[in-house]
Amino acid sequence: MGDSSDGGWPHELDVINEITKAVTSSLDVAEILRATLARIKGVASAEAISWLRYDADRDELVFAATETLRESTLSGGGSNEGLAGWVARTGRGALVNDAAMDPRCADARAALAKCDARQLIAAPIRRRDRVIAVLELADRYDGTAFTAADLQALEATAANLADRIDPEQLAHDPPRLREILADAVRAVPAHAAALLLFDPDGHGLVFSASRRLEAGVVDGLRMPANQGIAGWVAHHREALLLDDASQDPRYNRAIEATTRFRPHSMLCVPVISRERLHGVLQLMNRIDGAAFDRRQLRLVQILADHVAIAIDNAQLYRQAQLASVTDDLTGPGNSRHLSQMLPQLLAAKRPLALLVLDFDNFKEVVDRYGHLVGGQTLAYLGRLIGRSLRPGDLASRFGGDEFAVILPDSGIGAGVAMGEALRATIESAERLDGADVDISRVTASVGVAAFPEHADEANALLRAADQAMYEVKRRRKNAVGVAD
Repeated sequence: MGDSSDGGWPHELDVINEITKAVTSSLDVAEILRATLARIKGVASAEAISWLRYDADRDELVFAATETLRESTLSGGGSNEGLAGWVARTGRGALVNDAAMDPRCADARAALAKCDARQLIAAPIRRRDRVIAVLELADRYDGTAFTAADLQALEATAANLADRIDPEQLAHDPPRLREILADAVRAVPAHAAALLLFDPDGHGLVFSASRRLEAGVVDGLRMPANQGIAGWVAHHREALLLDDASQDPRYNRAIEATTRFRPHSMLCVPVISRERLHGVLQLMNRIDGAAFDRRQLRLVQILADHVAIAIDNAQLYRQAQLASVTDDLTGPGNSRHLSQMLPQLLAAKRPLALLVLDFDNFKEVVDRYGHLVGGQTLAYLGRLIGRSLRPGDLASRFGGDEFAVILPDSGIGAGVAMGEALRATIESAERLDGADVDISRVTASVGVAAFPEHADEANALLRAADQAMYEVKRRRKNAVGVAD
């Protein structure tokens, strides 16, 4: 393997060894994917990365784990607190590698607060001895701590901007804002960047623009497996390297409408093991503005091969493990599975969403067709639920026609989105597979609760989601409700 002119690209053997250790140290598909995406994102420095799971039953690709660049602006009066406010008042740069412990970072209204940043650096942009703006970065891209050299690089970028920006015009010039934030991230690779404009005295924030990598923007979105660039890769089982994906005739502009993110340079690689397609890895736009090259494509292909084998092994293990905790009728887990997994996941102290789903009008099917058909209907609807889940999500049947769905590493937003997707799937089911049985009136009432917002213990969280579901059932049915 030859050397690359990109001095920042790690040695291929080191990367392959690290990813191999990561994916072979776990038999959990979700953990394998998290480790894979984190490592690939770190070495490729991509603005967006997606894992699209292949759903063979529906011949669809499902965005199952994504991280995408998002941009936002905010005009009007604002706070002069936070680290940027401190920099504006003092005219000094700042470096903080533990934001939770620094009083200057306490203001929740700061431009990068939504990132839950652990590390921040900020540099003033001065004109005639006055601070007119502040550049702020959050969380170094490679996961390491910011250094004094990083602060110096950001300060140099800020100094170069001093005579090249017009604060009065900047708020109305989105392309220029994007260029400035991209320059800052090229100087110091970071997950998020913000430009904050202050009044002439540096005492009040008047405008801010930010860009940040945001997880889960399109998670759960489905598309036919022959649609778009990723669909072409899945269908032909060939990798693609594109200099400008947005100009490719296979490009699916519907995704851009959802994410408001336009790809340029792109790597797209199928993940295949034993001739079985698991999904597609897709990387878009390097944060330094350069294009991906064939060496990077080759490395991602090697990593995809390792990941495919690891997923195969994990799925075989999971099938054996779940045999004892699977509901024989419907396929998803049983109440024992739920009682085992929910406390274990909560003990990790990571965000989690819990859904409780109950079928509306199911008794009409039983009364009309009998208990045998009722059981077949439950089995069919259980399979529909299972097919809709992302890798790592868990479903369990814990009552007659009541199901629970656990979404690890997910918040209320993802829980509501999944609840709505499940509700729509059940509503669209009109007839039982292979039988002349009308199930068109069967719908689903869904309750959603989240850790830690609604409860910090398994039984309490289950009660919260259950109560939210019953409130939906009492009021209107066929809807999604959130716990109080």
